[in-house]
Amino acid sequence: MISLDPVWRISPDWRMNRREVPMIGMISYGEDRLRADGFVVLPMDRSFAIDPQRLRPHYHDFFQVTLLLGKGGLMHDFRETETHGATLFFLSPGQVHTIAPGSRMSGTIISFTREFLEEGGTEGFLLDLPFFFATDRAPWLRLKPANIPWVKGIFQELQDEYDNALAGAGEVFRSLLRVLFVRAARWHAVESPVVARSRQTILARRFLQEIERHHHHWLTLDPYAKELGVTANHLNDVMRKETGQAAGEHLRLRRLLDAKRQLLHSTLSISEIGYGLGFDDPSYFSRFFRRYEGITPAEFRTQIREKYQKDGG
Repeated sequence: MISLDPVWRISPDWRMNRREVPMIGMISYGEDRLRADGFVVLPMDRSFAIDPQRLRPHYHDFFQVTLLLGKGGLMHDFRETETHGATLFFLSPGQVHTIAPGSRMSGTIISFTREFLEEGGTEGFLLDLPFFFATDRAPWLRLKPANIPWVKGIFQELQDEYDNALAGAGEVFRSLLRVLFVRAARWHAVESPVVARSRQTILARRFLQEIERHHHHWLTLDPYAKELGVTANHLNDVMRKETGQAAGEHLRLRRLLDAKRQLLHSTLSISEIGYGLGFDDPSYFSRFFRRYEGITPAEFRTQIREKYQKDGG
């Protein structure tokens, strides 16, 4: 048996008071512009050396996939498991977790935002994968020996791309990560242990999937709640418990993602984009956007286009 740190032994009741669980942002490592794009890759020991708080239970507002090599332990929303060999650990926003590394454990941690990975026409890709916001299977995958060299090679390529920070690194990174996830989904369907489903986790995943199907024309929570057979208040409470964010916040963030994509790619005016997203008042759209991004839609459009022109040239 692996001897785990006592901090791992936490009462499940602790989860009910999420205010006591720290939300930790994307770690400061590597090129600022890459992190600003929404992804970071670094060795696990570097992550813990930079911020030892990550050895204690916490959650993020972004996604992660970690390759763990050797013996150690995982806690994920208060389910615990011991690892050995090579393990992929998948993490969704809002999920309380920690890693208890054994003395010889090594690994690589990849952090990324949904906006970054789904750039370029792959909406809903993450939610179709079995290991993010999983309801019926564990969010970790123990790799078969035959698959370990390939996975290690992909992680090394991702680390090299991040460290070298050459032009087009984001596109290479997205492509490699998508290939990794498609392969892992195949293995995961066969190898990962089935865990007990709860009505709340199933409801949370169904709501996120419904957002992808209907966010263009369902602008309030009521039609989602009706489709799912619950009240809007109950849906808010479940999403807050399962993901750390209320249901309404998920809907607003999805509209924000559409706004940012259109500001970069479309030739529509700011007002036209706002109207298309359901904002009858352009000033309200501007306030909504500034609340999340800290700048106006026009400022964002200028900055993001300058950035992509610079990176592309």
